[in-house]
Amino acid sequence: MTQPAALTGVALRGPRPLPLLGAKGNFLRFFSDPIGQSLRLHRDYGEVCALTDGDPSVLCLFGPAYNQQVLSDRNLFHHNDKAFFPVPETARQLLSGLTSMNGELHRRQRKLMMPPFQKGRVEGYRDDMVALTEHALSRWTPGRTLDVSGEMTELTLQIALRCLFGIEDERQAHDLGHLGMDFLEGLTSPAVMMLPRALPGTPYARFVRTSNALHARLLELIRHKRTLPEGRDVLSMLLRAHDEDGSALTDEELLGQASVIYIAGHETTSHTLSWTLFLLSQHPRVLADLEDELSGTLRGAAPSVEQLSRLPLLDAVVKESMRLLPATPLLFVRFATDGFQLGPLALPKGTGVMLSPFITHRQPDLYPEPDRFLPERWQRLQPSLYEYLPFGAGPRMCLGATFASQEVRLVLATLLQRFRLSLAPEARVSCQVRGITLGPRHGLPMRVGGRDTPLPPPVRVRGDIPRIVRLES
Repeated sequence: MTQPAALTGVALRGPRPLPLLGAKGNFLRFFSDPIGQSLRLHRDYGEVCALTDGDPSVLCLFGPAYNQQVLSDRNLFHHNDKAFFPVPETARQLLSGLTSMNGELHRRQRKLMMPPFQKGRVEGYRDDMVALTEHALSRWTPGRTLDVSGEMTELTLQIALRCLFGIEDERQAHDLGHLGMDFLEGLTSPAVMMLPRALPGTPYARFVRTSNALHARLLELIRHKRTLPEGRDVLSMLLRAHDEDGSALTDEELLGQASVIYIAGHETTSHTLSWTLFLLSQHPRVLADLEDELSGTLRGAAPSVEQLSRLPLLDAVVKESMRLLPATPLLFVRFATDGFQLGPLALPKGTGVMLSPFITHRQPDLYPEPDRFLPERWQRLQPSLYEYLPFGAGPRMCLGATFASQEVRLVLATLLQRFRLSLAPEARVSCQVRGITLGPRHGLPMRVGGRDTPLPPPVRVRGDIPRIVRLES
């Protein structure tokens, strides 16, 4: 990673470097609590700040104007193509997908990957999404208390690996899914970054083993898929994709792309589902209105793709959940390929910038009472692409946005017509950022009730979620 030149004559404010660790310590401190640190940095330093006072190595930029400046200019702001610490070769290959590509290579490979994610193709996954949801819900019994976060993780793993990779074996999907989650967590773990040496028993040694195992499993899957007839899943289509000159993706290129779509293809969706079910449990009036909409339109059946467009409250509930608790609260760090102007600041080549949908979504001039769950605001709200960006924005907007949006609405519409979920008394609900995704730290214990169960009242919530969401309890 190229270090930027020092700034001269420019006031770039931020926290002072930590004793002994310096700027590296500030970087590690930020990633140990990205939500809390983002809130503090925005409060103390405003819309532009450095992770370390006077150091342009990594800046935090908050708000839609900066979102637009950075996200719309892919030539000036490149994704980082290297990890922030030495990684094994297997991890480097797993990270070689779209998120680490720039320039013509990114444009070419994104174009090759777009057809499987077009609206018509995604709608073809509706039946698989519904069947897997119904299978998962068939195991639920009223009266039980479940970790709903874990349940949603397992469900979205099954959906992702069935639709994206054509894997139907539940055990295989489970094992592969958790390898991916462990890999993503290791990438931004301060414990891994602090001592990047494969000494026995160290977090880094565990990360190396995870990288090697995930690399081997995905490469084996790709090579096996090449021997099979063409399937309907995304990987099958990518195996046969080619550009104008007939060039196709190599096994190594497919490995990088597969790891990106697979890891991003379920964890963000599972978190969105978990947070939405939590918010509904704490807002019984909204839940009651949503149940009325679903039963009035669907009569107990899972929705068709066409019916999803006739469920405006469901749409508003999902949008508001993704605004308040976005599954991706931070976007990947980008680095300037040349010097550039940022308001009054002249910044050097190599400057790193981080953007925060989490902070943007909480600006009171855009979203009055920003820490409240108010789905009704979407009756009149029409934010720009850079004011509301749960899937990013610009030329690098998430390819899987349509897939995830359909999946979340299908799962919720099916689940909420069968069960009422209430948060377990005195449940501890806290946030955890793994990689760049925001999920419940301690799981999400909820009691399963039938549809004839009285609407659950809000309960007292322990943990740190009340610091960022104003709850009715």
